Amino acid sequence: MAYVYRVESIERLRKMSVPLLHLERQFGPPIDYPHALLEKVRKQLPVSRAVYKLECRRRPLLNELEHGRKVLLRIPERNQLFAEVTRVEDARAPADGVVYFGVDDAVGPTNRLSPNLYIPFSKVSVLVAGGWMPLSFPVIAALSHIDDAPPARLVA
Repeated sequence: MAYVYRVESIERLRKMSVPLLHLERQFGPPIDYPHALLEKVRKQLPVSRAVYKLECRRRPLLNELEHGRKVLLRIPERNQLFAEVTRVEDARAPADGVVYFGVDDAVGPTNRLSPNLYIPFSKVSVLVAGGWMPLSFPVIAALSHIDDAPPARLVA
């Protein structure tokens, strides 16, 4: 099975109230990095709609885990959400990065998360002590209590 990977802040995962990894809104420069296709789509939408994105990598970049309390998430490339959104290369890292994006209702002028574009935690795994575990609130709580833990590493 093929996967995409995402580095995520433990704090952000802890703040989630429902077990869903929502796509984030593409506001456009200077708030987010400029992605030509996402910007083109965003500019053509009425104010009632917005572009939402999920940035991932084609391979795990473990060096990103060394910059604070972060974890590595693994998402199967074949899932219902990815069938409903568009996949494009990440303009910042075209050889390795991938961005999934879709259009959804703009709940408000500043809402960050899509109300309808998300991946359930049950479809996401998190790297813990060299092994993959299903993402869940109990796992997030356990990870948030690890003080000064070294970054997660893949076991060869």
